[in-house]
Amino acid sequence: MVSNFFKKAYLMLSIDEGIRYMPYDDATGLFLVAPVGLITIGIGRNLEANPLEEKVVRLIFRLDLRIAKKDAVAVIGIVSWEGLSENRKLGLVNLAFNLGRTRLSGFKKMISAIKAQDFVTAGKELRDSRWAGQVDRHSRAGEGRDDRVIALIEKDRYDY
Repeated sequence: MVSNFFKKAYLMLSIDEGIRYMPYDDATGLFLVAPVGLITIGIGRNLEANPLEEKVVRLIFRLDLRIAKKDAVAVIGIVSWEGLSENRKLGLVNLAFNLGRTRLSGFKKMISAIKAQDFVTAGKELRDSRWAGQVDRHSRAGEGRDDRVIALIEKDRYDY
């Protein structure tokens, strides 16, 4: 059975990260072309002839979501994590998915604010970060990823 957390995370991250069935450059969004031969993964799967199927993308996402959640818990601490609402957990998972554990750990003031349950300060720290400017440049129509993640953490609001 698929949990509500998984469903919300899947929708959230499919909007913020996008869904692609072929390898692409995450900086440009352009699909990759092998300089010689074919783009292949796993045990000889030719992605050019056989792009990933939706169920495979969901399986990979499930594994990646597990890693992002584990990273978010490691950064914030299990006690603080357990005290957060589902939306705030989703915000931290979104950040961990995008940044990874090491870079997320660098948001010291935001992490301290969340541990203190000071979500206004946590939102301000995110809003004032270099991350906010970077992900906002890549946003689609309307509010950017930064606005949606900040709403999750600061206002406990899911805007997806």
